[in-house]
Amino acid sequence: MMPRSTSNPMELRRASTLALALLLAFAHALAWAQAELKPWAGPAAAPPIELKTLDGAPLTLADLKGKVVVVNFWATWCEPCIEEMPSMQRLREKLRGEPFEILAVNYQEGVPRIRGFLQKVPVDFPIVRDTDGAVARAWKARVFPSSYVVDRAGNIRYALVGSIDWSAPSVEKTLRRLMAKGDAR
Repeated sequence: MMPRSTSNPMELRRASTLALALLLAFAHALAWAQAELKPWAGPAAAPPIELKTLDGAPLTLADLKGKVVVVNFWATWCEPCIEEMPSMQRLREKLRGEPFEILAVNYQEGVPRIRGFLQKVPVDFPIVRDTDGAVARAWKARVFPSSYVVDRAGNIRYALVGSIDWSAPSVEKTLRRLMAKGDAR
């Protein structure tokens, strides 16, 4: 069926807006499906993370040594961050009891804002606050989300700029392979 033509500028604008929205949604879905963890080519040792949780308790990356850790830099205003958080939670639930953790590093936002976000997008993995952006700079995380997979020995093995479906079988397989390797690089 051919769409009827119109010379009404308001209808043309609405049709154009709808077409653009559909195109953007398709492009986003395609990018999400094609996103993959890239092998890390930078220095092996992960920069230190020594930050505080939302409750003010200290948490360091060194505390998580012996586990494969996804270090995710994010912010509440970041749409792709918001979209990927539920898949991170699903991954954490799948790997519960394994030597695995997700460490979400929030970029320069206050506790009330983060807590408000968590009421809408509940997760139970640790969230720490990079209040001055120094940790993001040390990790060279300039785009959000940016994620790094750290092996059990504390070395960065994979990186990703942008979002991904963390619960995808290919991602889980990559992480399980790292967990099985122990401290081997």
